[in-house]
Amino acid sequence: MPNTCVLCNADLPQGITCESIFNEFLALEFNDPSYGRVHFLTVASYMVQHQGYSDEMYAWIQSALQKHLEEGYTTELIRQDMAKGPGSTKGIRRPLDAQPLPTISWTMTIADVAAQLHDAESYCKLIEQWARTTLKEMGPLVLKKI
Repeated sequence: MPNTCVLCNADLPQGITCESIFNEFLALEFNDPSYGRVHFLTVASYMVQHQGYSDEMYAWIQSALQKHLEEGYTTELIRQDMAKGPGSTKGIRRPLDAQPLPTISWTMTIADVAAQLHDAESYCKLIEQWARTTLKEMGPLVLKKI
């Protein structure tokens, strides 16, 4: 009997959570560089879809994903930007007492990646597809500052 993630609405096999899949992905990425080349996209997509970022970070990560996916901005440049971004002055994690975020019906989740991956090549393609989907659909999470 499947269960559903309350944050991203992923359909998951019984006994599996998005977090357990995420941890498996991190193990793959840290142990094999051919998987690790998409680490930024894995973490960003997971954190966005699981309401892990502070409001300031949602705006920053949206920009970073756009630069990386659409303009070819390297992960090294993203790391440098991060050192000067919201994470350097405020927390990057969502505070427990923060306002609830809008619910999004994500069309691709970490569970979709897990169900389709076969090897490092398919993994990286699926992670990139997941990141592009996340970027496309995350707009309601980015609070517009006046």
